[in-house]
Amino acid sequence: MVGVVEVISPGHRHHGGGLALREVASLRREGPRKMKSVMRLRKQRLRWITWVVPMLSLLAVAGCTEAASPKSAARTATVDCDRIAGNGRTFYESNPTYPDPRGGGAALSPTPPEEQGLDSTMLRTGLTKLGNNASLFSALVIRHDRLVAERYYHGSDAQRSNNVHSASKSILQALVHIAVAKGYIGSLDDPVADYLPEYFGNASPDKKKITIRHMLTMTSGLDWTEDSTESQVEKASDWVKAILGRSLVSVPGTAFNYSTGNTHVVSAVLQKATRMSTCQFAHQYLFGPMGITAEHWGRDPRGIFSGGYNVYLTPRELAKFGLLYLHDGKWGGQSLVPHSAVRAAQARTSQVDDLAYSEGWWMDTISGRSMYFAWGYGGQFVYVIPSADIVLVTSENTSENTSNKEIDSRAFIRDYLLPSMTGP
Repeated sequence: MVGVVEVISPGHRHHGGGLALREVASLRREGPRKMKSVMRLRKQRLRWITWVVPMLSLLAVAGCTEAASPKSAARTATVDCDRIAGNGRTFYESNPTYPDPRGGGAALSPTPPEEQGLDSTMLRTGLTKLGNNASLFSALVIRHDRLVAERYYHGSDAQRSNNVHSASKSILQALVHIAVAKGYIGSLDDPVADYLPEYFGNASPDKKKITIRHMLTMTSGLDWTEDSTESQVEKASDWVKAILGRSLVSVPGTAFNYSTGNTHVVSAVLQKATRMSTCQFAHQYLFGPMGITAEHWGRDPRGIFSGGYNVYLTPRELAKFGLLYLHDGKWGGQSLVPHSAVRAAQARTSQVDDLAYSEGWWMDTISGRSMYFAWGYGGQFVYVIPSADIVLVTSENTSENTSNKEIDSRAFIRDYLLPSMTGP
């Protein structure tokens, strides 16, 4: 297990797949900003993608009597991964919206907040304040397995499937642990070279020591500047080769440096080990049993599905994933994700300013309550708050024809969500 390590590259820490960010401390106050130069470059490279016309803006705070999702059997989802795959032309995409007629949340049961020990007036006030952010799409609160608040903003609705960006790094973490549990991968401490030897023929002894765990915890030691190196990688015909061909700037396991290149290599390892695409593996062993279907998933020129970026899901589907971890990896009475994955998600490996990082998850303490969360660029959040039995999900518009400003999720939790609790 990697210990707490030193942080390097403090000027560019990236948290969500797509554009450059300032250091985490200022990011928590202002959110990630798109660099003008990067935007100009991408607008030249990416074709215009037509937006799906929004349907209706909804606010749902209603009651019903069904049991919540983890206590009910889920429909098995199927998907044609080739049909939903990206074209492999660019590392990042222009983030359109895809329709999902089902919304992926049939098993979620709404109920009045008061029935689950929450003050609806305070909760509604906080949600309304969140809506002052013009790029916010959704905010969902689940407590005691019940959907106590579900609000959509600025023309969005439950059927919108959007890029969850680096929130999918947390999903990738689940997939790797599933692969270990099923015997496809021996251990997270296995060297990447064991699975992708073709890329390590002339590698240094230290580079050959890079493990899967190093990749997941952002401590591979490979040279990488988030939101810059990607533009070099995408020019290559083999992105995995280009990533692993980067120079080693620190001993593996000793320094944190956020890199979406790391997690893309993990996807390549997963595909090599399982002999199926990451998309197929996810739908067979994780998404399918929960009734989740990705509407789009990026893919590189050699068929490697994007690892930790360019995955499109609805807010309710993200909520299901949060509930899965809240319930120690169990869904509908079935253990989908090993306990080791849930435990590792809450085990700090690096301190990054006022936050901690583990394996594709972030950790924070707000008002004395520990929580961990998936964090994608531009306001894609899945907060798991075990001591309050709460899951919070938000999503935002990150399309290239809009100006994104990430919400202050921490302020919402501190000032409205936690204070709205009136009972256990």
